[in-house]
Amino acid sequence: MKPLNKRDNKMRLSVSIIVILAWSLGFINTIFADNFTADFETGDLTGWTKTGDAFDFQPTKGDNPTARNRGQASQHQGDWWIGGYEKYQGKSGQKAGDIQGDGPKGTLTSAEFKIVGEKINFLLGGGTHPTSDASGATAVVLLVNGKTVRESTGKNTETMSREEWSVSDLKGQMAQIKIIDENPGGWGHINADDFNQIDAAGNRISFTSTGVSVDLRGKLATSWGALKTSY
Repeated sequence: MKPLNKRDNKMRLSVSIIVILAWSLGFINTIFADNFTADFETGDLTGWTKTGDAFDFQPTKGDNPTARNRGQASQHQGDWWIGGYEKYQGKSGQKAGDIQGDGPKGTLTSAEFKIVGEKINFLLGGGTHPTSDASGATAVVLLVNGKTVRESTGKNTETMSREEWSVSDLKGQMAQIKIIDENPGGWGHINADDFNQIDAAGNRISFTSTGVSVDLRGKLATSWGALKTSY
C-alpha cells in the first residue's frame, strides 16, 4: 500500500476534525436541550410547558403592581418575572398596570433537571392556597418522578420574598419545578422568579449547568466548561 503523503495526512486530519466537531455539537445540543429560563430574563417561557390560560401573558415586565398603585412592590429580580395577576409585557396595546385578574387557571412545568445542590431557592408571592385546597392551588412545587416532594405558597401579598427548600436528600435525582395557578377566587394567583440551586458553600449553581451525560472519555460532563476540556 502506498504510504500517505503529507497532503493526504492533512486532509484526513481535517475531515476527522469536521466529523468530531459536527458530532460534538450534536452531543452538546442533546445535553442542553432541556434548558429552561430560571429567572425569566429571556422575556419568554423557554423550557417551560404551559397548560391553561393563567400564564398567557407571562412573564410580566417590571413592577406592575406598583404601576397600578397596589402598594405592594413586586421585589422581582431583573426585568421579568411570573405575576399571575398581571397582564403587561411591554407590547403594543398594553400599558403598565394592566391586569388579567384571578380568574385564569393553569400551570407551568419546567424542563427536567438534575438536583446537584444542597438547596433550591426562589422568589415567591401571591396567594396562600396549598395543593390540598379544594378550591384550587396557588403554589410552587418540586416534582421527582412526577410526585410532589416540596411545596410552597405565597403569603397573600404581591411582594415576593425568598423561599428556600433543602434538597440534600434528593441529590442526584431528576426533578421538575411546577408553578400552579388553579384557584379562580380571592388571591387566586401566584408570583415567582429567580430559581437557583445552591451548593454547600452558598454559591448559586445555574440550572443550565446541570445537564448530564457522558463525555468522550467516559467521565461525567456537567457543564460547557467540562465539555470543552474533554476535547
